[in-house]
Amino acid sequence: MTGPQGLPGAVDADSDALHDRVQAAIAASGVDPWPDADFDALCGALFAHQFARCAPLRRLWSGRGVTPEDLGGWLAIPPVPTDVFKHVDLCTFDPSSAVAVFRTSGTTVGTRGRHPLRRVDTYEASLAPWFDRFLDPRGEHPQILVLAPPVQEAPDSSLSHMLSWAVDHRGGPGSAVHWDGGPDLASASAAVGEGPVLLLGTARALFELLQDDRPWALPAGSRVMETGGFKGASIDLEPEDFRARLARKLGLPEHAIVSEYGMTELGSQGYHSVWAARQDPSAAASWGPHGARRFVFPPWCRVRAMDPSTLAPLPDGQRGLLCFWDLANVDSVVAVQTADVGIVHPDGVELFGRVVGATPRGCSLAVDEVLRGLA
Repeated sequence: MTGPQGLPGAVDADSDALHDRVQAAIAASGVDPWPDADFDALCGALFAHQFARCAPLRRLWSGRGVTPEDLGGWLAIPPVPTDVFKHVDLCTFDPSSAVAVFRTSGTTVGTRGRHPLRRVDTYEASLAPWFDRFLDPRGEHPQILVLAPPVQEAPDSSLSHMLSWAVDHRGGPGSAVHWDGGPDLASASAAVGEGPVLLLGTARALFELLQDDRPWALPAGSRVMETGGFKGASIDLEPEDFRARLARKLGLPEHAIVSEYGMTELGSQGYHSVWAARQDPSAAASWGPHGARRFVFPPWCRVRAMDPSTLAPLPDGQRGLLCFWDLANVDSVVAVQTADVGIVHPDGVELFGRVVGATPRGCSLAVDEVLRGLA
């Protein structure tokens, strides 16, 4: 891996001030929509910080003719494909001083991407209000049962960090991670209490639960968060069928099965709004009727579909590659281009999975631009 080649004299205080600004903005607004001017101001400040202190980003962005002095708003920031994270450390500080390094699974192409973090508190500040809104909108602090590796076993997994945080900071009595080299279904089943349960797990772990012979009826008011899909596994099951089977197995209504969208390269997450819409009808109007199965992202993380060939933004309603402008990425990359295909609607993001086959031309060209600068 190649470390950042930022300008000399980088001062941690600059980064700390931006972390403080982002966290204060999240805390002040809660989950309310942000005015464009507020998002633009913070996004521009992060862009300038990353432009000045990360040479690979500076080469890419200046090569596209975009600099802090002439930035025409957040949408003008060229997105950086996730493939770049596999070849270079994209950060504004010496990666050897990172307090955490999140890594991708590497299940699709073998090479693991890296996302070094100088601080994790902004990641958690972004995580908390959106987790609360879509998984615990009434502030019940239910018993949380996790079917995924604990952070002690997988310290480089952003998902394990997130789920362990949930147990420690949002879980009621009896909350715990149930994992012993794989999902510990016997332990988790025996731990189910009398009150509502929030079951958090990877899709693959929850698929194992479907094969389990034990009775798994959860108490009324329980819900499930599934994430990760079946990438790298020989499981042929459509998401709709998977959720329906889970609901039947657990004795829950289908709207209690909530999907989460998260990425190693992002500091923010999206959730299906189906559960929260039933708990808070006043908010459901902005998410479609009864909370359509679309992912909703926080106001400090904006999403657009991009043209696969040019990475130019597409109008809402058109299918393209999803790109995220995420203010939780203070010291890495504020604009991240994925290989996930989706449509952005006014009430959320419709996801169709990853691109099959060759890397889209727009992503490939951007990766080449960065790597040529490292030669």
